[in-house]
Amino acid sequence: MADVLRSPLAIGRSKASGANGRWTVLRPTALSLTGVDCRDVDESVGGAGQRDPVLACEGDFLICRSARTLDRLGRGALVGDGFAPVALPSSIMRVQVRPAILHPEYLGHLWRSSQVRDQLEAAASGGRMRSLTIRALNEVRLPLPRLAEQHRILDILRERLRRLDRGGAALRRAAAGVTLLQDAAYGALTLCCDAPFEGLPPGWSRGQLGDVIKRIEAGRSLEYDRRPAWGDEWGVIKTSAMTHGVFRETENKAVRAGAHIDEAHEIRVGDILLCRANSPDHIGAAVQVAACRPRLLLSDKSLRLVPEQNIDGRWLAQLLATSYVRNQISQQSKGVLASMQHISQASLRNIPISIPPPGEQKRLGQRATAWTLGGQRLHPQVQKAHEKSEQLRRALTDAACTGRLVDPAGVGTPQQERALPVRPGPSPRADDSIGRSGHRPALWPTADRDTKTTIAAVQLELEL
Repeated sequence: MADVLRSPLAIGRSKASGANGRWTVLRPTALSLTGVDCRDVDESVGGAGQRDPVLACEGDFLICRSARTLDRLGRGALVGDGFAPVALPSSIMRVQVRPAILHPEYLGHLWRSSQVRDQLEAAASGGRMRSLTIRALNEVRLPLPRLAEQHRILDILRERLRRLDRGGAALRRAAAGVTLLQDAAYGALTLCCDAPFEGLPPGWSRGQLGDVIKRIEAGRSLEYDRRPAWGDEWGVIKTSAMTHGVFRETENKAVRAGAHIDEAHEIRVGDILLCRANSPDHIGAAVQVAACRPRLLLSDKSLRLVPEQNIDGRWLAQLLATSYVRNQISQQSKGVLASMQHISQASLRNIPISIPPPGEQKRLGQRATAWTLGGQRLHPQVQKAHEKSEQLRRALTDAACTGRLVDPAGVGTPQQERALPVRPGPSPRADDSIGRSGHRPALWPTADRDTKTTIAAVQLELEL
């Protein structure tokens, strides 16, 4: 890295003051795979007596030099055109390269390659907050082709990545479609619940949740370990077991040996569970248990709702998940802390609803459950396709940085893959190639390298 720098690496400042004493400061979250989000800034900050801020302008390359997780540590992004100067915090480092040796856009792709990421993760230091030193970044080895070759690779990458971006947009539309499908499932139940006091279809009646619930059973607080229950141990569910739209039996904590167990609180298949205490976004989350391991107990933050004999359980479970009921629960919940609200059993029973006849309950319950399960099956498929898209993006970057990028003109089937020619070419001129370290940058690699990160590029593209 030191060989290609136009100016020394610059670390941002925790506080800064400029000519007018105040600057907006970029947040580390502004750095993403797609670039730098100039809107992701802190309000103007400053401090008397502080040094001038380190500013980022268009064409600069920014690196997240400190983070709690390795996936964010070392993340780099290129500042795009039209970017107004903004101050950098101490967690971001500014890189300015010599354009006669390294194209800034090429550096952006190179920085995301496995070859560079492996070096960054190996150089990370610290405990809970990982960091990268200036020395470690200066010593990162970069495979460096001639500038003309960089431009040619960039032309191919831009076209390939445009196609990936179109695929990503389609995946986002698919994800939105899954959400619409789930909303449609609940819409079948909320037709008359959104306005419960207006005219109802024949056979429907006005009532309250308490009219369709035979009894409400609450769990109790137990001493537990922070690990999940193993084997035939007793476990108590966490709130996260109920807040994802489907019951998750693995979200539990092992009950400590010697604790008094009330087996009446054991969860069974078919139970309707509701989260009675949580954050405003999750309070009132309800699920119907489709499968459950033995010896799993209700917690003090969960309720089991037992429907009346003539009430369809699937209809009740889906009704509790509608936006109408969730909003009612949110409005009637209380709590000292804004982050932890709770609803009483009495308030839950008093929520007004519209009650369809038994036959209609069964039809609506079956329909809403089928659509909800369909959405739950589609969601991981969309997520898997998104993960493959990211794998292809990394594979293309790795191929570009190891001399194996496929020329689109040579792509027909995976067997027709044609790699770009790799030629060392003449050494760069001394005035263009010798950096501050006194060493020449590494030339484009010609040795045969491990292809495990690049062979999947065409295959993944065809699958997508």
